[in-house]
Amino acid sequence: MYWHHHWAHCCHSSESITGFATIFATIVIGGIAAYIAWRQYEVAQAKLKLDLFDKRYAIFQQTWEILSETAKHGTREKNYGLGTPFNNFLPAAEFLFWNPIKQYLDEVSTKWTKLYGLEGEGDGAGIDTPAKIAELKTWFFEQASTGAKAQFGRYLDFENWT
Repeated sequence: MYWHHHWAHCCHSSESITGFATIFATIVIGGIAAYIAWRQYEVAQAKLKLDLFDKRYAIFQQTWEILSETAKHGTREKNYGLGTPFNNFLPAAEFLFWNPIKQYLDEVSTKWTKLYGLEGEGDGAGIDTPAKIAELKTWFFEQASTGAKAQFGRYLDFENWT
């Protein structure tokens, strides 16, 4: 009898070990699944940031090119059709950036329009028109050199992402 009782206890212990092993395996597999899900979330977040960066950088690039071209050649070198060259991407900029960039692009667009008008005055230009043109072209040069980078920089910096 003793032996039979001992054998039953031994088998019961074996079942306990199997149960603990199953629980342990379930916890390990659950942990691995949670880790994989977390990594997928991090990859998705990084992809979202990269996509946003690409769209924002395209607007910065277009802005910088227009600023540079305007500083070198004025507003009459290229024909942008109706309005300013910024009109093509101002709506997208409003969605991709916060208010400071919208205000900056509005300012750049206003100054571009002012320069366009001054350059178009031709023979009817006042005495101070060349000085105003030079002043605005200098402003566009400063924006192309450092101003636009300073404005857009915080939105394109992965270290301080906003």
